[in-house]
Amino acid sequence: MEKFVVIKSYRTKFPEPLILEAGDEVVLGEEEKEEKWKGWIRAESEKGKGWMPVQILEISQDKTRGKVLENYTAQELDADEGDELIIIKSLNGWSWAENISANKEGWIPDENIG
Repeated sequence: MEKFVVIKSYRTKFPEPLILEAGDEVVLGEEEKEEKWKGWIRAESEKGKGWMPVQILEISQDKTRGKVLENYTAQELDADEGDELIIIKSLNGWSWAENISANKEGWIPDENIG
C-alpha cells in the first residue's frame, strides 16, 4: 500500500462522531456548499448527527430522508505534520486513512495530505 505524509496537522472538530449501520434511516439536511467538499450532506438519526457522503445513501425522491447503504462513521483523524498515513478510501475531498504511528483510522481533508 502506498503511504502518504501529512503536510498540515489536523484535529477533529467533532469529538462525538455520527456512527451508523447499513439500513439505518436518516433525516437529511443541508448539503456542503464549498466546492472542494461537494458530495457531503448533514444527516440526523436517533444515533446522532453529522456529515455523510451522498455516495453511501439511498436518497428519497423528496431528498429529505436517506437509507444508509453501508456501515459508516464520521470519525475524524487527528494527525500531525509528518505523520505517515495509508489511504483506505477517498470521497469528496476527504480520505478515510490509517495514521500508522497512532494506529487509528478516520477522515482527514485531502488538502492536509501530500
